[in-house]
Amino acid sequence: MAWVVLTGYMGAGKSTVGGAVAAHLSREFLDSDDEIERDANLAIPRIFATKGEVWFRRTEERTIREIVEREPAGVLAIGGGALESARTRALLHRAAQVVWLCATPEQLWDRVMDSSRPLATDRERFLRRYARREPLYAESANFTVDATQPLDTVVGEVQAWVDGLLGDAAGAGR
Repeated sequence: MAWVVLTGYMGAGKSTVGGAVAAHLSREFLDSDDEIERDANLAIPRIFATKGEVWFRRTEERTIREIVEREPAGVLAIGGGALESARTRALLHRAAQVVWLCATPEQLWDRVMDSSRPLATDRERFLRRYARREPLYAESANFTVDATQPLDTVVGEVQAWVDGLLGDAAGAGR
């Protein structure tokens, strides 16, 4: 099994869905943001404030690479901006199955507008950033799920898709 990587804009539910899918598969679940925070010993807002977004993006790229090179494969939620890196997109194309949790930017803004997320402080910038990233999500996705559905439905669709991949892999091995 290749790593299952959940992508999408902030507020899409990557961590929540990823944890549920990993439990379903009895596989490890990681969140690249959590790994970066642990390694830096700083929360993401502090990283942006003290080290900057460029440092964060370079660290994110390295962290994702290190994770998807691990065995056994598990489930990984990546940050909403991770796919802006061409190297990360190429790596995931080769080494993972990417699920895009898709929702409208207005719905996502409603979910994150009162959070501590450093890139969710200005609605217009949030919407422009979404517009820039959306084509990258679409280009990278092996499977797309409407993340505006109830959580159980989203999780169920991702689990069914992954189960289908595993079934296909098992059949190919015979």
